[in-house]
Amino acid sequence: MIKAASEHGYRAVTARQLSALAGVSTRTLYTLFPAGKQDCFLSAYDAVMQRTAQRVAAAYGSEREQRVRLACALDALARLVAEEPQAARLVLVEVFAAGPVALEHAQHAHRLFESMVNLDFRRAGGGAPPPPLLIKGIVAGIVRVAGVWLLNGRTEELPTLSEELLEWVLSYRSPPTAAFAPPSRSSRQATLIATPPESPTCDEDHDTRILRAAAQLAAQDGCASLSAARIAATAGVSWSSFDKRLRNPEQCMLEALDLLIGDALARATAAGRRGEDWPSCVCHALQALTLQAAGDEVFARLAFIEAFALGSAGAELRGRLLGQFADTLWQRAPASQRPTRLAAEASVGAVWGIIHDYVVRGSAAQLPRIARHLSYMVLAPAIGSTAATHALSARTSRARASS
Repeated sequence: MIKAASEHGYRAVTARQLSALAGVSTRTLYTLFPAGKQDCFLSAYDAVMQRTAQRVAAAYGSEREQRVRLACALDALARLVAEEPQAARLVLVEVFAAGPVALEHAQHAHRLFESMVNLDFRRAGGGAPPPPLLIKGIVAGIVRVAGVWLLNGRTEELPTLSEELLEWVLSYRSPPTAAFAPPSRSSRQATLIATPPESPTCDEDHDTRILRAAAQLAAQDGCASLSAARIAATAGVSWSSFDKRLRNPEQCMLEALDLLIGDALARATAAGRRGEDWPSCVCHALQALTLQAAGDEVFARLAFIEAFALGSAGAELRGRLLGQFADTLWQRAPASQRPTRLAAEASVGAVWGIIHDYVVRGSAAQLPRIARHLSYMVLAPAIGSTAATHALSARTSRARASS
C-alpha cells in the first residue's frame, strides 16, 4: 500500500495492484482486509504513525533538558521523513484522499503529538498548562514544513533544517498570558461574524460562473457528487460550451479551489496593506481571513474539507497558494525581523491548521474571535514573544478607543 499510494495516489490504487505488489491473491487481501483497499490503507497509516511516534518518543526521552529533548525529537522526525519518503507521503498527503475515516485517524495521530508537545511545555514552564491553540498550531506548523519539503522533493534537506525548526518551536516557549487570553465574545465581534464577505469584484465570465457553480455543488453535496451536467445546470450554461479542461469534474474542482482560496488570500493580503506597521499588517490580514472563513460557507467547506478529496493534486495546490501568501505576508516585514522561509511556512501552516480545526468542528463562526491568537502565531517567531504581545495589546487598545 505504501508503494502503490506513493506512486499512483490512493484513489488510483486497486485491489488487483495491491495483491500483485504483495505477491498474494485478491482473496487473501480481502481475508486480511475485508473492506479492501481502505482497510489496508488505514492499517498502513496506523503502522507508520505508530513507528514514527515510537522513534520520536525514544529520541525525546533520551535527554533531560528541554532544548536538547526537542532537538532530538525533531531530528528523529526529520530523518524518518528523509529516509522513508514513500511512507511520509502516505501519512502527510495521501491520507487526505482516503475519506473521512482516514482523516479521523490523522486527527488522532495529531492529538498524540500535541500531547507530547503539551507535556514538554508544561515541564519547561513549571507545570503551567500551555494554551491548547498554541500547541495545535505548533504541530500543524511542523506538519506543514514536512509536507512542503516532501512535495518539493527536498526531504533529504530536512535533517539539516531541524535546528531551524527547533528555533521556531522554542519561540513560543513562554507565551505571555495576555496573548492567549480567552477569546472575546463582544457584541461588536458577533456583528462582524454575521456580516457576509464582500461580493467578488472580478468579472463573472463564462469560466468563472462554471467554477463557482462547481464550488457551490461541492460544498453542498461533496466532490463525489460533481458531474459536468450538474455543474452546467447550476452555472446556467450549456455542457457543450464547457472549455475542454473543465469537462473533467476533478480539474474543475481544482480550478474552483484555486479561485476561492486565491480570492480569500488576495483579500487578506489587501486588508494587510491597511496596517501602519508590519504587526498591524499581519493583524489586518488574519482578521480578514478569519472573517472570510466565518462568513463564506462555500469557501470554508471547499478549502478546509472538500479539498482533501483531491488528494496530492489538492495538497500541491494548497501548498502553492499558502506559499504565495507567506511570501506576501512577510514582504512588509523589516529586513531585521523577516523570518526565514522555513519559519514563514511553519507559521502559515499553524494558522491554516487552526482554521481547519475550527471549520471541521463546525465552529467557523468563532474564528474572528481568535484572529489575535493567530496573529501571535505569526509574529512571535519574527519579533519575539514579548514584542508580539505588546503589538497586539496596542492594537486592541486602539480598536477600543475608536469604538
